[in-house]
Amino acid sequence: MTMQQPVRDLLIFLQKHPAVRLRIRAAPNRTLLYAGTFFRPMWKTTDDANRSCPSGAAKETLPDVLARISLEGQVSPTLLAWVKELDILEPWDQNGFIVWRALSGIFASNAVGAVSFSVGSGVDRSKVFAATELAVLLRNPRIDGVTRDVLAYYQRCLLSKNPGMNFGVVIG
Repeated sequence: MTMQQPVRDLLIFLQKHPAVRLRIRAAPNRTLLYAGTFFRPMWKTTDDANRSCPSGAAKETLPDVLARISLEGQVSPTLLAWVKELDILEPWDQNGFIVWRALSGIFASNAVGAVSFSVGSGVDRSKVFAATELAVLLRNPRIDGVTRDVLAYYQRCLLSKNPGMNFGVVIG
C-alpha cells in the first residue's frame, strides 16, 4: 500500500501555497519541539505546561500553529483539522507520518532564534524529530548558538543509537 490521495492533495496544496508555508512558524524564540516519552508522551507534557503558562509566555508547538491557519474554501476549516483527518489513514508510516514530516520540516525551517525542546525516550528514525526536524534545524541559519549546542547532543544520541535521550531545554 502507498500514500493515499488525500495525503497527496495536502502536499500539493502546500507546494502551491507558499504563503501558507510561511505561516507555519512560531514567533521568534517561541518554537517548541517534542518527541518520545518520559512517564507519558512528551506532547501531553508540553501541552499541559503551555496551558499553565501566563498569557504570552507559552512556547508554540506545530499543532498550535496549524490550529491558527484557517483554510477558507478548503476541505477543512483549519490546517490542523485537515491534518487530523489524514492522521488516521493506514498505513500510518506512508500517510500520517509523511504529513507530519512535511509540516514539521516546514515548521523547523521557519524557526528563528532560540528553539526549545522536550525529548524523552524512544526517539529513533521512526520519530518525526529524528527523521526530519533535527536535520532541518541543523541547516537553519536563523537559529541561535544554544539551540545548535542542544541539537549536537541530540545528533550524538541518534548516531550512537541511544533512543533514551530524556532531555529538555526551554530557552527564554
